Amino acid sequence: MKIGIITFHASYNCGSILQCIALKHVLEDKGEQVKIINFSSKEQQKLYSVLYKKINLKNIVKNILCLPGYGKIKDHYSQYEKYIQEVFDIQEDFLETSQEIKDKEYKFDMLIAGGDQIWNVNCDDFDTAYFLDFDQNTYKISYAPSLGATDINESPNASEYKILLNKFNDLSCREVNGAKWLEKLTGKRIKLIADPTLLLLMDEWKKEIKKPLKLSFKEKFIFYYAFSYSPENNERIQQIAEQNNLKVVVIDAKQWYIKGLGKYRNFVLCKETGPNAFLNLMNLSEYVVTTSFHGTIFSLVFHKKFVYINGKNHKSTDDRTSFLLEQLELMNKYIYVEDVSADKLNEEINYDDIDHKIEQMKIKANKYIDENISKAKEEMK
Repeated sequence: MKIGIITFHASYNCGSILQCIALKHVLEDKGEQVKIINFSSKEQQKLYSVLYKKINLKNIVKNILCLPGYGKIKDHYSQYEKYIQEVFDIQEDFLETSQEIKDKEYKFDMLIAGGDQIWNVNCDDFDTAYFLDFDQNTYKISYAPSLGATDINESPNASEYKILLNKFNDLSCREVNGAKWLEKLTGKRIKLIADPTLLLLMDEWKKEIKKPLKLSFKEKFIFYYAFSYSPENNERIQQIAEQNNLKVVVIDAKQWYIKGLGKYRNFVLCKETGPNAFLNLMNLSEYVVTTSFHGTIFSLVFHKKFVYINGKNHKSTDDRTSFLLEQLELMNKYIYVEDVSADKLNEEINYDDIDHKIEQMKIKANKYIDENISKAKEEMK
């Protein structure tokens, strides 16, 4: 059976790429032919330009801060581009609109939308292509998309989205709030399904490490993986690192320059970036400190000592990481910056118990996939 996946595979974001790799891996292990639809809107491509293209005072300041690191940021982005092309065997230019996908006249037996925040309608790179509006007849499902912290019912285009969603044969979502909002919009039951990255074991992820990472130091280190490197978080982590003779490794060159992370004595910007560097650092690190959903998942997969720092301005509707940790009974790892300490990082985690819980989530996820593959094959007869 031929299956097409549309997701954020072309984002310069480790979690987005790795969740796509995982879903493709799982489907291919089931004997299916899988193609990643090489969709990336112009808005998404703007997000990953070296300098910000949307001109306002805030972005002008950011661009000035980026200038000293222009070459390094460009190199990091080139690494992402090369990795995406190689891992997904992409031989064609981006498809930038739903019409361009439609014009390809793909012959799929099943289409899958997801995962990641493809249904966060407030994202700059949201597009109705992620609701599969380019196809009318193929068997359609979603696999664990996230709505972020956005209630889709509050969108002025909610009625349009409802029509598109009701054309799906089966719907799933990653988080409780997202499922609740989708049920309200569609009137359908929405299944809660684990993120694709949880469907592969640690050893399987280690096989995705294409080459070892060369580090410029020998000390043990904290892998600091975040999207917003706030001064409060940075200072706290620097303090812990200094007290415990640890390095702090960051892989985001753009944030390194915008946030001035070079001023923190124990911080190191990794020469390499992207999923290969990310998996290496997850494997090699002594600790992980993160503000990221996928940073949390891979901390769990790699059995790390970690904490997730909850921001002061965190939206109450954003249950992405909290829902995951609630399921695993690990909410003691979901903390504010003032509670981050060496003792907190060193708290023991019963990974036998965590692995058992994740295994139950995998069983449920595979059942969802298998049932829909069977139904799609029935429709082919």
